[in-house]
Amino acid sequence: MDFPIRKGQDGNYYLLDFEDTEREFKQNVKAVCPEDLVAMANGSGGSILIGVEEVRLDDGSKAGRVMGCPLTDELKLNINNKASSCLPAIAVDFEEHWAGGIPFVEIIIPEGADKPYCSASGCYRIRLDGSNRALDPPALVTLILERESKRFLKRFRNATAELEKMIEKIADKIEQFKFQENDHGEQD
Repeated sequence: MDFPIRKGQDGNYYLLDFEDTEREFKQNVKAVCPEDLVAMANGSGGSILIGVEEVRLDDGSKAGRVMGCPLTDELKLNINNKASSCLPAIAVDFEEHWAGGIPFVEIIIPEGADKPYCSASGCYRIRLDGSNRALDPPALVTLILERESKRFLKRFRNATAELEKMIEKIADKIEQFKFQENDHGEQD
């Protein structure tokens, strides 16, 4: 994903985006915790930008100030360890972006197919309105029912398709039998 970037009068580079339901800023990799990954996976997915801090500009708008963070194997290992500690494990992807020669990292977290996700400590979160919020029991039940209804619908469609194939085969056999019966009846 490309981010709109501008250079400020102070010499800093700013993303003209702000934290929202699908985007979160972290100053460094240590600030990313499994609960952040869980919240995105339980929501509609999104990305965490490492090496960016949210600031309020002079005009009152919010933006992300690029502080910098290169994409290294150590960073990938750190985040992948956090993602694999989640229950179930969360698959993430990485992209490195640049703002005026300053790198920053995007961790891409897809919407989870196996919702709800929790951290190893049992913390369930969801990304809403630009922040991570705890999932209460009714919200957990809703996520589970949504997941299971999708699975049921998929299985039902597959079973229906199988039944339709079986019915077609039976209908073909009946037609063959009628044809054979007519052939035998005409010969007598």
